[in-house]
Amino acid sequence: MGTPQDLRRVVVVLDEPQDPVNIGGVVRAMKNMGLSRLYLVGPVDFDPWRIEGVAHTGLDVIESARVFDRLEDAIADAHLVLGTTARGRRVRRNYRRPREAGIEVLAACRAGQEVALVFGREDRGLSNAALDLCSRVVVIPSDPEHASLNLAQAVLILAYEVFLAAGSELPFKEPRHTAARARREEFGILFQEIEASLHAVDFFKAHKVEPIMRTVREVAARADLDERETALFKAMAYEVRNFLDRHGL
Repeated sequence: MGTPQDLRRVVVVLDEPQDPVNIGGVVRAMKNMGLSRLYLVGPVDFDPWRIEGVAHTGLDVIESARVFDRLEDAIADAHLVLGTTARGRRVRRNYRRPREAGIEVLAACRAGQEVALVFGREDRGLSNAALDLCSRVVVIPSDPEHASLNLAQAVLILAYEVFLAAGSELPFKEPRHTAARARREEFGILFQEIEASLHAVDFFKAHKVEPIMRTVREVAARADLDERETALFKAMAYEVRNFLDRHGL
C-alpha cells in the first residue's frame, strides 16, 4: 500500500503556463490526488490570489510553489522526467500510456528517486526541445479530432494514475445495514406474493403468468437480493393486496 510519503517525491512542472485560472485548476487536481509540489517555468502571470480562488483548498501548494526561468533548472534534481503530449511525434521517443507511467512513477518514488511530471503551455504543449529533456513521453488517449486536453484535465489524469498506483484510494464505506443472502425458500415465498398481487390487480389479463414470473425470477437472481431486501419486496407485494381488501377493490 502506498503512503503519502511516496507521492512527496513527485513534482508537477508547468512549462510557461499562460493563465492563472488554469494554474488554479492544476492545483485543485493536485490536491485531489495527494500531490503537493508545484514548479512553474516562466509563467505569464503568477497571481496567487486568483489562483487560490480557483484552487479553493490549495493555499499550501500555491505558497510553496517555486518559479523558474528555464525548464532545465526546474527538473535538474529529478531522476525520472515524464513529459506529456497530445500526440506522438515522428521522432521515435520512449512513449508511455498514463497507467504504465503511473506504475513507473511510483516505483521510482519507492526507490528514493525524485520524479517530475512536465506539462506544456495551454496553446501548444511542450516543444520538441522540452520533450528531449524528458526520460519518458506520456500520451493520453483521446479522440484524434479533439486530442488537446485542458491543462488541468491532463494533470488530473496523470496524477490519478500515480495516485491509483500508490494504492492511496480509500475503500468504500461499509453499508449501514448488512444481511445474509436470502435463502431459496424465502425467494419462493416472495415470488408467490408477487404473483398473487399481480393477479389481484388483474395484471395477467393481457399477459401469460409463466413468462412474466420467469422474468421476475431472472431479475431477482441478477440483483442477488439479501434477506432484508427480499423481506421488503415481499411486504410491498402483500400490502398491494391488503390495500385492495381495505378499500373493497
